Amino acid sequence: MSEMNSPRIAWFTPLRPVESGISLYNEELLPILAAAWAIDVYVDGYRPIHLSETGSLRVRPAREFRAVQCRRPYDAVVYQMGNSPAHAYMYETALEFPGVLVLHDTLLHHLIMAMLLKGRRVREYRALMERRYGSAGLEVAGRVLKGQVPASLFDFPLSEEIIDASRAVIVHSQASLDQVRSWSPGVSAYRVPMGIPIPAAIEQGAARRVLGLPEDQFILASVTHVNPYKRLDIVLRALRRLREDVPAHLLIAGTVSPLVPLQRMVALLGLEDAVDILGFVDDAQARLIVAAADVCVNLRYPTAGETSASLLRIMGSGRPVMVSDVGSFRELPDDAAIKVPVDALEEEMVLGLLRALSADATLRDTIGRNAREFVRREHSLAAMAAGYHQVLEQTLRQWLPEPPRREVAEALDLPDGQEIAPEDPLITAVATAMVDLGLRGDQRLQRNTAEALSEVGLGVGTIGGNPELMGQADERRRLVTSEQTKPISDELLEILACPVCKTAVRLEEQRLVCTSCGRRYRIEDGIPIMLVDEAELPKH
Repeated sequence: MSEMNSPRIAWFTPLRPVESGISLYNEELLPILAAAWAIDVYVDGYRPIHLSETGSLRVRPAREFRAVQCRRPYDAVVYQMGNSPAHAYMYETALEFPGVLVLHDTLLHHLIMAMLLKGRRVREYRALMERRYGSAGLEVAGRVLKGQVPASLFDFPLSEEIIDASRAVIVHSQASLDQVRSWSPGVSAYRVPMGIPIPAAIEQGAARRVLGLPEDQFILASVTHVNPYKRLDIVLRALRRLREDVPAHLLIAGTVSPLVPLQRMVALLGLEDAVDILGFVDDAQARLIVAAADVCVNLRYPTAGETSASLLRIMGSGRPVMVSDVGSFRELPDDAAIKVPVDALEEEMVLGLLRALSADATLRDTIGRNAREFVRREHSLAAMAAGYHQVLEQTLRQWLPEPPRREVAEALDLPDGQEIAPEDPLITAVATAMVDLGLRGDQRLQRNTAEALSEVGLGVGTIGGNPELMGQADERRRLVTSEQTKPISDELLEILACPVCKTAVRLEEQRLVCTSCGRRYRIEDGIPIMLVDEAELPKH
């Protein structure tokens, strides 16, 4: 079908180098939909490093949307919304130009809190919480403004306004659908499968040889972003006890929130030789780690109403995975996932399950096969594309050409005993740094910059693996950032007090310092993190 006859869709989403499961989700979905529709993808002022443009799939900066929409309105606007700052650029646009809202997290509190506090809109945040949730909301807002991040934030989603404003809402689980309908009974809400390409099968022994892992150990893997809600403290304590009987090892792959003192936790439990903290890994390495594991862990509580793509990718790889028995994860078949209740016996349950799984390879294989078949049956890319087609047809009340029903099988050429050659991580590092510094650059500029760095000896090994150089780069970035903007508003600084001494705090570079006891507190996205057990004591 020619572009003239195709529906014109505006599509707001982060894309890599913004590291997010939602970036990868859209990079897999968009080429399928663009075979039938003309799609303009609006991003936050950077050039994507993976999505390829075609005649019907173009990438544009978000600042151009208003002019294009006013000149020639799109047939539909789709907003891929998640609970992270990567989605802040589209939030106000979604309120002004209502469209189809894809809620990857039904809770958006952390996103909106960061937007308002970073934007020096303290009074607006307090007023919003009181207007939406009354005195309880006002009380929680007060705690946040004193530097606390209470778990009760999950009881105040702050997603009602954007749901009410949308023409339609897409979610990926029945639990999320029920939540949306309970908050906004009149909204047109739909459940669409989360599309996951079935990964290529990788033989476990081959994966372990590539990664240099022993074949006789019971290996666990956590392949996801680590934050305080992923319950790795439970897993680590269970691992320490498991190792009394079983030679077990844990691989942790994924970015780690500053709120999780992961290395300290590992050290306090005496697990330095049993845990590898790998940090961010690319897709190919993540698949190898999953393939090398006997069991994967993907616990989380509380949840933001998400359907986890990282979890479904693990299941699609044919590995047994341990999940928390909450929210959308309860919808997983009992024979395809290992569900752990979140209660006082959680650690005992994790330990008991790991002992049973370590002793029964047949059980592990059976759960893994069931998991892979579940993803193939219920969460195919073709089913997700068909779901989007149905929602947009019903929302627009017109016929739309149907996207092709094709599956994308991930291939991974892995000769036995040879390491794969993933995409040059230096190019990804350059692209990410450009985004962090507010610079723009297409793939050619990113590649040229990477080549120039390599020529002067700053290649992958030096940039990616040299802590001294990385520290120097971080220091330069800190100095540039501190000159451009203060990390916290004066208005918020005036009302803060040290939670230990109850005395005033002052701003020193990028941290808050108590004027009495000298404790230092972090600032993240304009929000003070003043949890007492995380505070740094002054060094004497």
